[in-house]
Amino acid sequence: MCNKWLVSIVYLFFGLLLANVSLAHEGRPVYIEIQESAEGAYKLRWKIPPVMESGTEPFITLEGNNCKQSSGRLRPALTGTKQFRCDVLEAEGQESKSQEDSIDVVLYYPKSNPALSTLIQLERVNGDQLSLFNGPEELRILLPKQLGGWEVAKQYIVAGVQHILEGYDHLLFVLCLMQIAGSLRRILITITGFTLAHSVTLGMATLGIWRVRVDVVEVLIALSIVMLAVEMVKASKNQQRDSLVWRYPATVAGIFGLLHGFGFASALGELGLPQAMKIPALAFFNIGVELGQAIFVVAVLFVLKLLMGIFWRKKSEAVIQSASQASAQASAISLPTSVLYLVGVVSAYWFVERVMGLVL
Repeated sequence: MCNKWLVSIVYLFFGLLLANVSLAHEGRPVYIEIQESAEGAYKLRWKIPPVMESGTEPFITLEGNNCKQSSGRLRPALTGTKQFRCDVLEAEGQESKSQEDSIDVVLYYPKSNPALSTLIQLERVNGDQLSLFNGPEELRILLPKQLGGWEVAKQYIVAGVQHILEGYDHLLFVLCLMQIAGSLRRILITITGFTLAHSVTLGMATLGIWRVRVDVVEVLIALSIVMLAVEMVKASKNQQRDSLVWRYPATVAGIFGLLHGFGFASALGELGLPQAMKIPALAFFNIGVELGQAIFVVAVLFVLKLLMGIFWRKKSEAVIQSASQASAQASAISLPTSVLYLVGVVSAYWFVERVMGLVL
């Protein structure tokens, strides 16, 4: 009875996962590019992820300092361009200057924001560039003169956490690593190997040292989950865990982590990096990814421990002792075989879907 309840709960989790299967790696924000061509003159371009249905796209505009649209698209759409003219104020005894700090980017959603963040790339007439990343709750965004260190750290840490927690394929891979690693000590070592590896390729790809096709990387990421699922199912059947994956999980995690790093880099590429703080922003994004990953690992361990405490609380000490001795070499995180099959189905679906995206 207890096992049935546990299986039902795990199936519910993966059911929610399947409900969002098309969003396995959908972390793209609403992208807005603003270029200052002269004092008080702005060109605004935008690109909205195609997950939005027709008629739900936001209306994007500039407000403040008497900004008026001079040309461009008038109605909401997935992509478009607008031109704005904003007042330039003159102060007595001072040089004229554009009041950019009083200009806001405003998004008007006809219904509601479907949890899309916003990335603004601002290029000034003197060549300075700023990247502004804001969560879905921010619909009025001030254009500052410059970003301080704390603002950059906050934005990119939040972006990293959000990306990993919305990247269901990465989370499923981490769950597989936890199942294979087994004990808490081996989990920590394995996750560390995964972290070090994807940090290397994240940095190399983001800085342009090593470029790869993102669509191919996405296919290989899905394939990596399929391979781990096959290993877990085979082990659950014959109880043999003598393959390379089971003996050296940290090494395997490191090899596959190189692929996942390129996947993280694609998200950061869409987010962009501030020109004057590329390395710090990259580091903060990576910290956010690791923080989100740690949150997921702790949450999984907590939930499993809680379920064990609820469903097995009434077992006698003898039964518990017997079970612990029988499973001394077994995985500390042990998912039912049916759930392992479900992991394989979900990852295989992603694999086929992404391969079709390559050939079509």
